[in-house]
Amino acid sequence: MSLTTLGLDSAHVRSRVGSWLEQHTDTIDSLPDSYVGAGIALAAGLGLYLELMIIRLHSSYFQLFAYFKNVSLLSCFLGLGIGYARGSKRPVPTPLIMPLFAFQILLVYVTRHSPLADSLQNPISEQLAFGVGQTAGTKETLITYGFMALIFALNALCFIPLGHLASRLMVRRQALAAYGWNLIGSLSGIFVFSLVSFMWAPPTIWIILATLGLIIFLRRHVTTLLPTLIAAGIVLVFLARPIDLNRFDIYSPYQAMALVLSKDGPPVLETSNTYYQRILDLSEENVRNNAQLNKWSDYYSLPYFFKPKPKDVLIVGSGAGNDAAAALRNGAGEIDAVEIDPAILQFGKQYHPESPYQATSVNAIVDDARAFIRHTDKQYDLIVYGLLDSHTLLSGSSGSIRLDSYVYTVEGLRDARQKLKQDGAISLTFSLISDELGRKLFVMLQDAFDGQSPVVYQAGYDGGYTFLDGGGLGKASLPLPPTVKEVTARFADPTIYADKSTDDWPFFYMPSRKYPASYVVMILVLLSISVVFVRRLVPGSGAGFSVPAFFLGAGFMLLETKAITELALAFGSTWFVISAVITAILILAFLSNLVVMRFGNPLPLLTYPLLSVSLIAGLGLSFAYMSGLA
Repeated sequence: MSLTTLGLDSAHVRSRVGSWLEQHTDTIDSLPDSYVGAGIALAAGLGLYLELMIIRLHSSYFQLFAYFKNVSLLSCFLGLGIGYARGSKRPVPTPLIMPLFAFQILLVYVTRHSPLADSLQNPISEQLAFGVGQTAGTKETLITYGFMALIFALNALCFIPLGHLASRLMVRRQALAAYGWNLIGSLSGIFVFSLVSFMWAPPTIWIILATLGLIIFLRRHVTTLLPTLIAAGIVLVFLARPIDLNRFDIYSPYQAMALVLSKDGPPVLETSNTYYQRILDLSEENVRNNAQLNKWSDYYSLPYFFKPKPKDVLIVGSGAGNDAAAALRNGAGEIDAVEIDPAILQFGKQYHPESPYQATSVNAIVDDARAFIRHTDKQYDLIVYGLLDSHTLLSGSSGSIRLDSYVYTVEGLRDARQKLKQDGAISLTFSLISDELGRKLFVMLQDAFDGQSPVVYQAGYDGGYTFLDGGGLGKASLPLPPTVKEVTARFADPTIYADKSTDDWPFFYMPSRKYPASYVVMILVLLSISVVFVRRLVPGSGAGFSVPAFFLGAGFMLLETKAITELALAFGSTWFVISAVITAILILAFLSNLVVMRFGNPLPLLTYPLLSVSLIAGLGLSFAYMSGLA
């Protein structure tokens, strides 16, 4: 029996869906005036909440989006902007929000667990050591760019109904009053998502909360409510079922993490579905008759061949506890172990076989490495940088600044040097996939220690190279094991060119200062999609283009990014700092809106000079030393 026989041909389906959407639009338009403000706040709050949710979901399923969060962010902006521009048009497609999101989430979910996932790698050729393998060949590059473009377009479509709903309600209020309610809702949205992130809630909870918010607008009619409930139910079933019974997933405030268990090897931590770290038992009895474990044990013990039995040790990027366990095995006295992600620390406390975090001499600290180094008053015999490479950006609006960006700068290493005792040393280990990155670390340490060159060793674990610099490092105090090989000459080679990372240019994973041409390609692709969407979905919008509004909007985004990155430098790249910055911006916008409502529109001759003064003051604060503040 055909669909036509059942009366379900495409024209009929479109007609039925259209009538349901018109019915929903009438319901929205009939909302009592006393509830319009709350409706605006809820719609705007849902928009920001779902924006934060989808950015996290993208990066959770594909590490690619953990490096290119702006693809997700800009698509949210595009969809919301188009939706706001369609406020006066009918119908309002709120019932399609959850089905569209469900389709996108399932597409990403299925792709992540398909053979295609291996082809979706880092396409930015200029960033040779970005932390992941690069796309190889034209075919793989096209697949990667095509996938990002597809998700960009699909995600923008998901956010159009959200903007349309908020705008439809806002036209019923005076503009500034409507904007005030919008800002209240945005504040609520970021508060709710920050709260669920702080509680390590999984995506199923995120989606349930979003569905509850949508139900408030759709509850009047079963025909408009049912698609949302069905779509949410399907997504929840897929996300709630375990892929692997030996895999335990956690969503920390920063990233998606998984503990993967196996019979043939140690537990493995993954971030964004990519290998991150093993949890190793390198106790003496366990490594005695195992050559592989002996080799790994030598790697973790390397700093202590130069600084045996140090009294005070600082470990930054302590992870699940391998470095802390090594310090204990090598007779360290007091150990401060700093890890920014509480989930990684919790995995170490619960599952590390040597239980290093339970030792009374180990002080486990949840903090940003750079912020802790700046604020601590202690002096150390040895500072150990673990394999601290992060897979996560500060936020969706922070460009390419990563959690570890301000740790690996010349100034960051100088800060660490200031916390060393007179004969103290730094041991910095990194997994290198290019000589340029190794050379970069070499010259940065050389600069931080006033020209004293580090010694470099290859210890044979996870591609790790250990750079040692500081006092008393002429020769090892103990005989080095045969598994350790000195390779200082390899990175002391002056013919290898690498620009130092500084607080002013903290892009550690770029060997040299140049704008990636690959970024230009991606930007052009996204702009082309955006132009097509705007012309097709908001015809005639070009006639209302405002040059001042365009540049004020661009300036706003630049200032938000500046605030996030600079306060991250001063107080740490923590989720709390990021949430505080965005919250403060929204509060200031709300207060300024109240001022204009109360006193009227100020003259441009007043506002632009004041804006210029504030920009100059902000630039001055860029060079102020704020880390001494509480």
